[in-house]
Amino acid sequence: MFIDPVAANAWLEHKSQLHFKTSHPLRDEVSSRLMEHLHGMVLEPQDILSWRPLSAGQLALTQLRDRFPKAKLHFWQESARSKALLMSALSKKGWGQMLKNAWPLGASSGLNPIDLSSDQQVDLVYACLSLHNEPDPMAAIHAWAKCLRPHGVAIFSCWGPDTLKELRALYAKMGWTEPMHPLVDMHNWGDLLVQNGLSDPVMDMEYLTLTYDRVEVLMSDLRFLGRNLNPTRPQALRTRAFRKAFFEALEDERIRLGGRLTLTFEIVYGHAFKGMPKLKMQGETQVSLQDMKVQLKNNRSPLS
Repeated sequence: MFIDPVAANAWLEHKSQLHFKTSHPLRDEVSSRLMEHLHGMVLEPQDILSWRPLSAGQLALTQLRDRFPKAKLHFWQESARSKALLMSALSKKGWGQMLKNAWPLGASSGLNPIDLSSDQQVDLVYACLSLHNEPDPMAAIHAWAKCLRPHGVAIFSCWGPDTLKELRALYAKMGWTEPMHPLVDMHNWGDLLVQNGLSDPVMDMEYLTLTYDRVEVLMSDLRFLGRNLNPTRPQALRTRAFRKAFFEALEDERIRLGGRLTLTFEIVYGHAFKGMPKLKMQGETQVSLQDMKVQLKNNRSPLS
């Protein structure tokens, strides 16, 4: 993935309490649809890990709590500052029990998927709208696999490659650099899940389209939903002249399209399972019939 890791960490970790608590129709809709992907699973998790809940928003945590009321709900945010932001926001919303059960997955200095600071494991990893901004998505998925119990499930949503295709076309037309970093195709996400120790990935995608009759509202949504993390983006702040030209280009497009602008978002959904450790076979190995029955029983999918 071609992404600026410094900018990515800043965006993922420095969101305000207001951003977490503010409802946004697109983010809330994606959260609800990701939750629907869990409905077909025979899954009763004891422990759930919400990955980067500042990105997912408060509704996602509420839906997890309502869907699995008996489960302990944990969270992971990389920096101490982002953990403090999250806990401060939740403490004002009656989330005392969740805060008692919270535990940091990574080392205090940052994510370390190889040497986790805790050996506690979970049955479900839930990551809504963060993976496309991960500085190191391989490390993130590896951490999911490592902290999952056997038969545990990792489920996520993220933006796909056709996201903001209208804005990309406008930037190309104007001769500007890309407005966003490249995004990963759903099939490549499936490959990454398998490469990092998860199995039986299930991937799908859909398009959601937002329409606007005012340029200012479109710009407000863009600021809320993400940042340009492309390493090739201009490193200095944009000038007033560029801002004026950008707004004029958007307004021209709005008029050309009959008074309404559109933004397409490709939503990728995926989930995969943590398999049982495989029996090591060296030379001649004797396995009792009872052990084989247990192994076969434990290898059944949560979807059965």
